[in-house]
Amino acid sequence: MEESRTFDIVLTAAIAGIAVAVCVVLAEVLHAWGIDVPYLCFILAIVCCCAVGGWALASWALIFSAAGLWCFFVPPTGFGWPEYSDAGHLIVFVGVAFFVCWIIDGQRRAVDALSRDNVALGCKVSALLRRAKAR
Repeated sequence: MEESRTFDIVLTAAIAGIAVAVCVVLAEVLHAWGIDVPYLCFILAIVCCCAVGGWALASWALIFSAAGLWCFFVPPTGFGWPEYSDAGHLIVFVGVAFFVCWIIDGQRRAVDALSRDNVALGCKVSALLRRAKAR
């Protein structure tokens, strides 16, 4: 049982890492074209991970995205402590990402509840139709 949980954690981290790596490449390509929007590229990875895998996958994507932004896009280049303004940008980025994930998770839970209610309603309607046919 513990092996399965460890495997799930490693798998979600690997999937989130791949999604964030793709966004790093996309941000670098856009930067080479003169479009400097690395934060938006990383939000894309976080949103996709949250929509596909929920909070666990989105959390890994958020951690990797914040680390990627800090390491690759926050001056000075390298993994040093950011200036106050850069730290503010990272904090706002994390806050916005959590808010977006919260909205997506709420939508997922609402859709799941509607699906369960739809199945229950379908069962009730078929039972009523069978009773009506039997009469």
